[in-house]
Amino acid sequence: MSIILGLEKLNESLNSEEMEQLEKAALIHKNQSNIEFCILGLDESTISVETTQGETRSGKYANQTTLVKRTMEVFEKSLPEISIQVEAMPFLPNPTSVVTTLWLEKKMKEKGVRIKQIAFETGVDRDSIS
Repeated sequence: MSIILGLEKLNESLNSEEMEQLEKAALIHKNQSNIEFCILGLDESTISVETTQGETRSGKYANQTTLVKRTMEVFEKSLPEISIQVEAMPFLPNPTSVVTTLWLEKKMKEKGVRIKQIAFETGVDRDSIS
């Protein structure tokens, strides 16, 4: 299976060696930064590529500008005469993974909110909140 989704759309534009080079470059980004490429469309003068980054073990993530740059690095060498349009989708952590008991306590302290006030305003039993 191809590392770059939709790579078969380039069958007429590239030879097998060039496609293999694209695959190798994409594999490096996949292994190091969990960045994936998907070819959305191709016409005579333009290629549209979606670039997404998944969760990484290091917790370091590329911003949108960096994802566009990485996409250009991968595709420019093989497709020098074609304009590359990049739809970059950086990783956004799930908000539920950020909210912990410590985080809630810190925010309550910052805002000066007490459990009693939360119980009153939400209608949730005070014992359920603490």
